[in-house]
This record gives sequence, C-alpha cells and structure tokens, in this order.
Amino acid sequence: MLAFTVLIAISSFNLTGFWHSEPDLSEGYKSCYFFWDTGEYAFLESIEEGYVYMGNWFLRGDELVLDLSDAISVGGMPLNVRLAEIALDLHSTRFVSRLISLDGEYFFLLERNPQSAILSLVPTWGMTDSERNAISSAIEP
Repeated sequence: MLAFTVLIAISSFNLTGFWHSEPDLSEGYKSCYFFWDTGEYAFLESIEEGYVYMGNWFLRGDELVLDLSDAISVGGMPLNVRLAEIALDLHSTRFVSRLISLDGEYFFLLERNPQSAILSLVPTWGMTDSERNAISSAIEP
C-alpha cells in the first residue's frame, strides 16, 4: 500500500507501451493508453464505449499533454471529434516499477510494444478508410 502513496514526478520516463487500468486483461479491456515513441497515442475509455481516441503526446514538466485529433470505433469506423489539448498530472511510483498515475488514476504497463497490443483490440489499426471498408465488407455475412 505504501507504493501507491509515495509518488515521484516523471522527467525522462519512457512511456512507450500499452498501459492499462488493471494489472492484467483477465476481465477484459478497461481504460487504457497506447503510447508510441513517435509521440503518437491512442486511448480507450472503456470497451463498452467502444471508441479509441488518438493524437500526439508530450511531456511538459509533471504533465502528460495529449493533443486529441482523431477517433475510431473499435470496429474501425472513423468518428468526428473536436480537437483538444488535455493535460494530465503524471507521476510514477517509487517502489513499484511499471506503474504510473494519471490525474490520480493508476495504470499498469502490460506491454512495451503498443503496436502489437492495439492490434489485438482494433484489428484494422493503421489501415486507411478504404482498407477498413474493404476488410469490413469482406467479413460481413
């Protein structure tokens, strides 16, 4: 319990990877972040909501700044979103590695490769709209 209460600010922390609000996926996908070393990110609030929000990320002091620019459904259909900048307080725990706090909510690093992790959630990730449509029409009965 002490590990959850003692936080240190992140300065040159490597966020690249798949971060999940639970220590595993045994109960399915909950809130999760995918951070690429290119500065891109994807965020899923919940599988029930079914939308993945995307944009770019960077660190500003003790904040993780997310520039929201796009969204798709878990099925691969694009959504319209309003551009936004979201700043979250970012901390890592001193005693538990692979655990961060974003605005007081904890996230566990489950995978260092965000690309392989997101393909298990959104199989059409990285495809153009026409490619997504082709895949969708090919698998529909």
